Amino acid sequence: MNTLSALFDNLHASHAILLACAGVLLCVLVVIHRHLRQSRQTDELLQRTRNDLRALVNASVGMGERLQNMERRQRRLAERQEQLDLHDAANQPYEQAIRMAQGGSKTEELMHICGLSKSEAELIQIMHRYDKAS
Repeated sequence: MNTLSALFDNLHASHAILLACAGVLLCVLVVIHRHLRQSRQTDELLQRTRNDLRALVNASVGMGERLQNMERRQRRLAERQEQLDLHDAANQPYEQAIRMAQGGSKTEELMHICGLSKSEAELIQIMHRYDKAS
């Protein structure tokens, strides 16, 4: 009977070892499952972050292009304004001469004060007379 009892004791010990191994295996599987789930969540978060970053880069590129277009437009407007300023400065003596002619000034006064040639002053006088007649 001792042999039978020893056999049962060995079987119980083997079962106990098998149960302990199964428990350890189950714990390892649970830990692996958790890590896999966390890894999937991390991958999803990483993908969302990449998508957000891609969208930000695209928006940044778009804003950069818009800024460059605005800068080009601003430069063109500044050049046009400068041209208009030069044009106005060049026309200032004529505008003064027209006002003077409308006020009754003579050709010689227009030549002397506004720095016009005789033909320019006469032309302004003729235009002034034309304006008065109409």
